[in-house]
Amino acid sequence: MEKVSIIIPVYNGKKIYIKEAIDSSLNQSYSNIEIIVVDDGSEYDIQNFLDEYTQNYKLIKVIHKKNEGVSIARNIGIQNATGDFLFFLDSDDCLEKIQ
Repeated sequence: MEKVSIIIPVYNGKKIYIKEAIDSSLNQSYSNIEIIVVDDGSEYDIQNFLDEYTQNYKLIKVIHKKNEGVSIARNIGIQNATGDFLFFLDSDDCLEKIQ
């Protein structure tokens, strides 16, 4: 089964939207995934939220870095991805469950 890497760049934003993006990725019927959240220099409360919210999920990796923009954040995600396929999801979007 081929692995899908879901890369979610985050720069501040509302926690409720970030949570929805992560949850919608976790709730897919296709289970061979990894989720890479790239924190692009968010404020301290967002950094803490990401660390605390994702600590119980083995398939989520959070990477904190200084702010350099969404393109560089996506490239960092690509460099850390181990999947056969890449999928980019913005932190204020969510995925519909596909059967």
